[in-house]
Amino acid sequence: MHHVTLLTVGAFARASGLPVSALRYYDAAGLLRPAHVDPATGYRRYAPDQVERARLVARMRRTGMPVSDIGRVITADPVTARRVVDAHQRRLEAELGAATAQLAEARELLGVTTSLTVDAVALRSALGSVRHAVGEQADWPALHGVLFDVGDAALRLVATDRHRLAVSALPAAGVDGPPVRVIVPVAVVDAFLDRPETGQVGVSLTADRVTLGGLDGTSIDALYPDYEAVLAAHGFRGVEEKVGTSVTAPDLLYRVETANGADAGRRDLVLLGLDPAELHIGDARGTVAFDRQYLADAVRSFGDADLLLTAGERDTLRLAAAHGPDAVVLLMPVRLAA
Repeated sequence: MHHVTLLTVGAFARASGLPVSALRYYDAAGLLRPAHVDPATGYRRYAPDQVERARLVARMRRTGMPVSDIGRVITADPVTARRVVDAHQRRLEAELGAATAQLAEARELLGVTTSLTVDAVALRSALGSVRHAVGEQADWPALHGVLFDVGDAALRLVATDRHRLAVSALPAAGVDGPPVRVIVPVAVVDAFLDRPETGQVGVSLTADRVTLGGLDGTSIDALYPDYEAVLAAHGFRGVEEKVGTSVTAPDLLYRVETANGADAGRRDLVLLGLDPAELHIGDARGTVAFDRQYLADAVRSFGDADLLLTAGERDTLRLAAAHGPDAVVLLMPVRLAA
């Protein structure tokens, strides 16, 4: 066969769906020998009619079929080959059944409940301080709620939409069960925020269910981002730090809402800069652009508190309460076109 009718290794890999490294392996195993090997360079070429066999090998290998059985499938008569495939499927189904049973037993062992008691007013305040940062992206359901992170004697609440991160902590009493992280859906959070109850309320968390006082819901079945790594990556080791430029929340909110935009066409942005002496808003002296609505929401979440503002890694803005409950909000900057 003349070389012009043959496929290069790269072209054959693309046509078959097998990487070049796999083609070398299947060549050595005798499953897919090249149609021609250049005796001088060792360069391999494949015939176009080998593509179908290569695709069959790829499909079988993706199911975990042993190489010896793949060899039988591609060399035996159709009836024998079909029986080899059927036998492999029966093995897979048996293994899946056994694995499913083992996982069911593991879930039984992990099906514990963590319960605690918190002050209803404090819980509403803490939820309100992070609610603005809950995400709505359809492709990331883990962000559609508030993370309840339970430690030995504290409850930390976390919300993020990838552009901002809000964390608040409050004391918990009577913690019964292991430390746990459960995502409470925003519908349950909003329902609790609308309730007027006071005094102590019970919180119950499992992998499947959440209870806040008299409210029940289904926890979000997803893994939450590592928010502690985000805090650390931006130079913030914990919500307990009390350093930064001081400003009152009402004053900052007024200045954020009335400041000029980053430029004439970007009223949605506000320029903000920090130095040891004062806070700059709405001018270009070492300032960074932030989403105006996100910044206003973050400031509102602190009520009338005195705030500490700190510039972190890559111009991330950190807002924290100077006194009172541990709470922090991180805002990512908006990069302006040069």
